[in-house]
Amino acid sequence: MQATARLGVDPDAVQAALDEFDATVRRREEQRRAGTGELVAELYAREGVTPAPGRVDAEAKAACAQEQEEHLAAELRRLVIPGVAAVRRARTLSERELDRDCQAALAVLATAPRSLAEFEPVAEQCHAAEQAVLDRFAAREAEVAGPLEAARGWRRHRQRRSHRELAEATRGYAAAEHRVRLAAVRLAALQLRAEQRAGWLAQPEVHEVLAAGAAALRELADRAQPGEGAATEELPAVGRPVAQGAAR
Repeated sequence: MQATARLGVDPDAVQAALDEFDATVRRREEQRRAGTGELVAELYAREGVTPAPGRVDAEAKAACAQEQEEHLAAELRRLVIPGVAAVRRARTLSERELDRDCQAALAVLATAPRSLAEFEPVAEQCHAAEQAVLDRFAAREAEVAGPLEAARGWRRHRQRRSHRELAEATRGYAAAEHRVRLAAVRLAALQLRAEQRAGWLAQPEVHEVLAAGAAALRELADRAQPGEGAATEELPAVGRPVAQGAAR
């Protein structure tokens, strides 16, 4: 919960924001599945074919499952740098064994806390922008309040104007402070998820399976492109369990 403490926000509000982000991603996935089903049905209609009951749903489900597997494979390659031992082991395996390692790694990766990294850039920009607005209102409030207290002999109309300006600055500050809190909660939720993923990936048993799968993917790619050079190199640096910034 370092993100929550760092931004000084309520943990319950952070969890609620995290649930909202997860729900947004789930709705997007559901919409994609529905869109895939509509596309399959349209292709059948163009061919003048009436599919068997359940055929459209089955094909749409299969297409989405394949897309998800490809996404997980790309994520595995991005997240995990296999060590030298894993690379050497992969070179001794049959293609069936390599495929088994790949499938095992993808199945484990599918259980990881969902990545929300795509939302972070906007959340960071929003928080920074709202904080800048808050700082401007704070400066304006101080600018008006200081002279007002120091100059009690001002004429009444000048005092009224200054009081009005101070009230406007105070209202603006309160509204900006509320927006900053909301932005901080959303940013803290995203940072919390990144921390959760980093902790999950750092588990030795998880990393062992993912490293074997990443090495298997690279070895399969090497065998599919003979003569073009190996996709993996046995460098000392590949002993790291997870690539820099990979937890996101």
